Amino acid sequence: MLLMAVIAECCLAQDYHIKGKITDEQNRQPLAFVNVVVNGGIAGGMSDIDGKYEISCKEPISNIKFSYIGYKSYQTSVAQGSEKLNVALTPISFELTEITIDAGENPAHRIIDSVMAHRKENNPDNLHSYSYSMYDKMVFTIDSSALGKQRNDNILANNDIREFTNILDRNDLMVMETSSDMFFMAPDKKLQNVTGTKVSGMKDPTFVYLVSSMQSISFYDDEVNIVGTRYVNPLSQGSKKHYFFNIESVTPIGDGDSLFTVSFHPYKDSNFKGLIGAFTINSDGWAVQSVKASPDEKGGMFTVNIQQLYDKVEGQWFPKQLNTNIVFPTIGIPFENGFLPMAAIGKSYLTDISINPELDKKMFSELAINVDPDANFRNDDYWISHRIDSLNERTQATYAFMDSLTRDNNLLDRMLWASTQIASESEMPIGKVNLDLNRLIQMSMYRGLCFGIGLSTNNRFSRIVGLNAYCGYWASRKLFDLKGGIDFNLNPRKQAKLTLSGFHCSDAIGEFNLHEKSMVLSQNDYKYAYFQNIYGRKDGFNIELSSRFGRYFKGFLKFEFAEKEYIENRYLKEPVDTHPKGTFTTAELRLRYAYKEKFISTPQGLQTLGTTYPIVWFSYQHAFNGLFGCQYEYDRFKLQVEKHFYTHYYGVSTILFQSGFVTNGAPVEETFDILATYSSSGLYAPGSFCAMRPDEFFCDRFAALYLSHNFSGMLWQPDTPWCQPELTLITNIGWGDMKRNNLEDYSFKTMDKGYFESGIVIEGLLAMPLMKLGAGIFYRYGPYSFDKTWNNFALKWSVIFSL
Repeated sequence: MLLMAVIAECCLAQDYHIKGKITDEQNRQPLAFVNVVVNGGIAGGMSDIDGKYEISCKEPISNIKFSYIGYKSYQTSVAQGSEKLNVALTPISFELTEITIDAGENPAHRIIDSVMAHRKENNPDNLHSYSYSMYDKMVFTIDSSALGKQRNDNILANNDIREFTNILDRNDLMVMETSSDMFFMAPDKKLQNVTGTKVSGMKDPTFVYLVSSMQSISFYDDEVNIVGTRYVNPLSQGSKKHYFFNIESVTPIGDGDSLFTVSFHPYKDSNFKGLIGAFTINSDGWAVQSVKASPDEKGGMFTVNIQQLYDKVEGQWFPKQLNTNIVFPTIGIPFENGFLPMAAIGKSYLTDISINPELDKKMFSELAINVDPDANFRNDDYWISHRIDSLNERTQATYAFMDSLTRDNNLLDRMLWASTQIASESEMPIGKVNLDLNRLIQMSMYRGLCFGIGLSTNNRFSRIVGLNAYCGYWASRKLFDLKGGIDFNLNPRKQAKLTLSGFHCSDAIGEFNLHEKSMVLSQNDYKYAYFQNIYGRKDGFNIELSSRFGRYFKGFLKFEFAEKEYIENRYLKEPVDTHPKGTFTTAELRLRYAYKEKFISTPQGLQTLGTTYPIVWFSYQHAFNGLFGCQYEYDRFKLQVEKHFYTHYYGVSTILFQSGFVTNGAPVEETFDILATYSSSGLYAPGSFCAMRPDEFFCDRFAALYLSHNFSGMLWQPDTPWCQPELTLITNIGWGDMKRNNLEDYSFKTMDKGYFESGIVIEGLLAMPLMKLGAGIFYRYGPYSFDKTWNNFALKWSVIFSL
């Protein structure tokens, strides 16, 4: 009897299972987050990002129903004993539209309110700690879903395209894989250890670890980051005023719980960076179980769609799978009646999730991502143990095909390394040297064009020692600039470097440079690249030691000897304390402080990920009278603080503060020439006085405040991708004076009465894939305004490069 009772109990406790894969009937691609219900709602679930589902039920499964937005629902009976069922859903025309709620509250708002009430407890970043392993795979391919019936008629008539499509039938363009371990400790300590990287056709894939950062790992923060752009989360405070929500379906899943599928999109005529899509809310804890979303915007170099799937782990809702699909509409294969765009399909799988593990604080530092030096050298056994699924035939064919193309060369490595260097450093690698693109053609509003060439060795020459040289020629002035030096990389992980340089070159008078390197294509550096007063010349040498220290500091200690000649004193009067020549022996300490700045650490060194806190620069320089013939003794101080503020629905505000002080021992040329960018060319240079004339103001102490607010396309959004206007409002304020005698002998002014100007700039009036053009106007007012009203205006044009 006891045996029979046990057998009966086991039979009653038996679970019934069914699993399979759900695909799109037309393109055969897997469908993520399809609602699956068995036996009329006794049990249910949803498909994962690979279209796979698995349902368990306490009673025999007799029928099953599949449903999702944009697809025709499908219901069928299940044969007794059947445990596998693959289905293909038929897409139907569907558009997220607003529905007028005649009276009362939108019923979807009750769901949103419940999610918001539980947002804190469901957000993984509010845990004490967590850890997980992540496997990323991204596939680059050609999106052939647009072919349809034209495949045989139009495309195959072209022999070249036919051959290419035959290749795409067997494999993709590229495959990238990354394996890493992630650790988190409250409130904001994070570390990602990249342990393995693999790219088809490449031998040195140094960029792969960025795949997993293409979207926010959680959908509970006020902002959702997608490929580097911040969007307002529909699940953020106040979102009901800006987003329309609609309940698309309610699916019982057993145990008294239900899945609510809610679509969302910004209200009509809204102008903010929002998202459009749908999420599924599980009434168990009112948590997000899945998300499909894409930016609600037109134009751009690519379109993006993200997907996220959550599951309960140790009682905590946690992300399990992430999808990032990118389509490049302007890159691909043209054919007679259409275009096949390139697409990137990225998938991330989170495994070995641990909730509130014991972690050591010492494992966290300023490094947010650390790439193992051996990450690129993992063998097949490593990848077999870290992949979620074994590679299919198509992926294996892609590896074989790409590796065969680059077996005897490093072509792909060189191409991607070159593109990375151009985008980040404006340098073109050529073998063991880099060509400095910043110095091919330089332009000064005061000295005309300079044609030159700058070369420096790279890591392929040596990881320890670097050589650099530059030669330039100012065409209108008939003057050469010559520079050369040697670098010793003492500790790449600390950016520690010793530099020895010699120079015979032009020199800026009264400069205020607090940055590491000027980029001629960076809008924030236009003021230094094109507008600095470089009427001086100098010959000499310097020695500089730089390194990071602490967590957030970087220091630069420089000793310099220079003989300077001010060859065009057209605005300074003699005698007083203005000198056409001088010998200077100086030491300068510069400090950069960026609180909570994060870095990627690779075998090549550190790369910054930035910070949301203010960046502070401080400089102290001392001239040593009598040392190596130095004729002066003075102290020079500089301070700079910059902060960007992002505000939901309103855009980005920027505050830049600069201040300087020089003691009386310095000649006027070594005080501060207030940076003015008024010119006939009208190029807009942020962080400068745009309506101020060049060399109009000199001060031995000054303070300048540059305020701007960019509405980031939130005021209007035209339908054409060629026009993406962003309005920026600017106000610049300056004060300064000169504590010297006989100021009437000079042709410059000081700012002791206060200088004021304001303006507007509209960026993106013409938007192209790699460049945006705009226009603006500034007006100066206050004590230093001109008598003729028109002279107070400054017309501007803006250019922003996107590399």
